[in-house]
Amino acid sequence: MSFVVLASFLSTFIFVRIYVVLGTVGIINDPHLYIKGYHVHHLNYGIFILAFAGILALFFQNTKNRLKIGIIYGIGMGLTFDEFGMWFKLENDYWTRLSYDAVVIIGLIFVSVVYFPSFWYGIIYHTEKGIEKIKSVKNNDKN
Repeated sequence: MSFVVLASFLSTFIFVRIYVVLGTVGIINDPHLYIKGYHVHHLNYGIFILAFAGILALFFQNTKNRLKIGIIYGIGMGLTFDEFGMWFKLENDYWTRLSYDAVVIIGLIFVSVVYFPSFWYGIIYHTEKGIEKIKSVKNNDKN
C-alpha cells in the first residue's frame, strides 16, 4: 500500500513537471486553466483530490479499494506538493526550490515507510508506551 502511494506521488510530480516545462518552452499549448481570467493552479486540483481520497477512505476500507485510494491519494499529494513553495510563500513562483525540497522530504518519508516500516512501528510503540507512563504518573500524583 505504501509503495503504491510513493509510486503515484513521484510519478505525478515527474509528469506535472515535464508537462509544465513543455508548456513553458512552447512545445505544447498553454497548459494552464483560466477561469474568468484567474489562473487555477494544479495544487487546487490536488487539494480536492486529497479530500476525495479521504472521503473514499472513510467509506471503502477493504484491501482492493485501499490500493485504488492509495493511488488517488498519491496523485493528490503530487499535485499539491509540486506547488508547495507557491502556497507556503503565497508568491507566484512555480520554480522555487522550496517545492523541490518539500517533494524530496515527503518522498524520503514515504520511502522510509515503505522500506523501514519496523522503524515507524517502533516509534509508534515507544510513543504509546511513553504516553501511558505519563498518564500513570499523573494519575499517581492525583492520588
